Amino acid sequence: MSITTGDETPARRNASPGPERSGGANLADVARLAGVSRATASRVLAGRAAGKAASHARVLAAAEELGYVVNGLARSMMGVGMRSIAFVSSMMVGPTFASMAAGAEDVATANGHLFTMCTTGGDVEREAALIDTLTEQRVAAVLLVGATPATEEFEQRAQRYADALSRVGAQLILCGRAALPRLPHIASIDYDHRGGVHRGVAHLVGLGHRRIGFVGSLDETTTSHQRFLGYQDGLSDAGIPFDEALSIPSGNTSDEAASATRDFIVSHQDVTAIVCQTDIMAVGVCRALHEAGIPIPQQVSVVGFDDMQLVADLTPSLTTVRAPFHDVGELAGRIAVGMPYNEPIVLPSELIVRGSSGPVGG
Repeated sequence: MSITTGDETPARRNASPGPERSGGANLADVARLAGVSRATASRVLAGRAAGKAASHARVLAAAEELGYVVNGLARSMMGVGMRSIAFVSSMMVGPTFASMAAGAEDVATANGHLFTMCTTGGDVEREAALIDTLTEQRVAAVLLVGATPATEEFEQRAQRYADALSRVGAQLILCGRAALPRLPHIASIDYDHRGGVHRGVAHLVGLGHRRIGFVGSLDETTTSHQRFLGYQDGLSDAGIPFDEALSIPSGNTSDEAASATRDFIVSHQDVTAIVCQTDIMAVGVCRALHEAGIPIPQQVSVVGFDDMQLVADLTPSLTTVRAPFHDVGELAGRIAVGMPYNEPIVLPSELIVRGSSGPVGG
């Protein structure tokens, strides 16, 4: 079961044993009707009492008669009952994160954990408040998902989160984020961004392309930086000098990528291929090329990254790098439920060749 948070910032609260019952039967009512002590009723309802005793049956019958519902959150906060595994990302889950979340949820539910999905809107204070709330509720693990700035500030923040979670027997797991070399105790499951783009460039070079552009955010977040380095690696290995003028800054939307490409192709008509940081950007690039009457791949080849489901249905279908999102989530889930973690895990990515790439002048 998945629970998605709304847009409200999780409030910081004084630690409490859990939500208080407002009306309805409580534990004392059940104990009174069953003719047992509250301690006995509590043990029975928590599953810690022998099932053959007459008092056991009376407690269960009383609870049913009164409509008493065990407070699962309070039980988890006391270290018993179902604990949750939280999937925390900056935005509502898109197709890539959805696959990652599905992998983690499969493992969580198979091991008796509630799986929750939470968003921060990219707000650091909101993220910190959310981690506080999850810690108070005795979460089993937090999967912190997606790219982050490679800064000392993030390392310090991650250390604070990990320390707070460890005090309640939980752990922080970086999911689809690069490992923190100075914090090796924080688990990291990622995939090969740099090598994936490198393979995309090598594929284009093998088709005869030498003037190859790159569309991306060009910032210092881990994902963006690693993919941009992969582009530069591919050029370097082919003996092609890096030309900064062929790096096209764009946000991660198809509209922004289309706008950036429209301006770029006017002044760089010698470019025969474009590598994109994401498939979403590649969709915008293809739109701009179609609008300009530039055939793909006969005049310009396009390569993306992620292998979102829709890109196989484009015309032509998109050559792209497939990232193992589901596997990343599944491995993070396994670590969350107790699989030993020894060192950062980086899963391979795979180049998927389709119709959007072809030989120069083809």
